[in-house]
Amino acid sequence: MSGGGAGRRAPARKGAVAKRPAAGSRSLALRDGGLVRLSTEPAGETLRVVSAGGEVRLEVLVTPEGAVLRLAGPRVAIEAEGALAVRCASFEVRAEQISLGAAGEVSLAAGRGLELHAGHDALVSAQAVKVEARRGELALQANDDVALNGERVLLNCPTDEEVERRSREAATLKDLLELPFRAPGDPRRLPPSDPVEEKKP
Repeated sequence: MSGGGAGRRAPARKGAVAKRPAAGSRSLALRDGGLVRLSTEPAGETLRVVSAGGEVRLEVLVTPEGAVLRLAGPRVAIEAEGALAVRCASFEVRAEQISLGAAGEVSLAAGRGLELHAGHDALVSAQAVKVEARRGELALQANDDVALNGERVLLNCPTDEEVERRSREAATLKDLLELPFRAPGDPRRLPPSDPVEEKKP
């Protein structure tokens, strides 16, 4: 099989075989020496933006199954003044380094399992942190020491809100007997701290 069309192949697809593009492509020269090239190929209609050096910077392939978009270059940026939404069946990102930031809140939700792995140390920092296991156990395991430091370290000492909620949900005498025995306002619990605006370092 001849490789004469190797330099003008469409993006690789499952089951696709690279063939020589059809003749009759049209090109438009750009001021920087690049080209905008529109051609008809066996895989579909293709629009390419090529730099002056011959590198493909933008490629749009329109096929019966949908459009395939490829961006390439030393730096690619996507900007939107409003919302930017991505909806797909599978989403994968691979990079040497990833940095995510938001001026407001960040919400991460998983319909099923959620796994977080770090090759080295991991840090979680916030003004208040809550870890809850709704139905199963909570297990903490460390190879070295486990340190608990706080104003007070409490075990099985619910808050007033938790006691009141469980009291309202009690439907039988057994539920009432299982309630923690403590009076509201018990000084064993310190009042929660109010959020404080922190200065950026």
